[in-house]
Amino acid sequence: MVMKDLLGINIFTYILAAVIVFFLSMNAAFGPGWLGQSLGWEDVGTFTKVSDSLPLNVDVSGPDYLL
Repeated sequence: MVMKDLLGINIFTYILAAVIVFFLSMNAAFGPGWLGQSLGWEDVGTFTKVSDSLPLNVDVSGPDYLL
């Protein structure tokens, strides 16, 4: 009882813990992006588009990349 008072554990703490466990278990079961995909959002949980600002090829043999 003293620890509950010191740590401030109440019903909200138990509900929050249950919600965290639920969402982590859903991520483990269905993979990342399951919530967005079930809501109909596009491109959630997968990398399907490449940004135009990223180079497609990088030459790492230059002097800047040598150890």
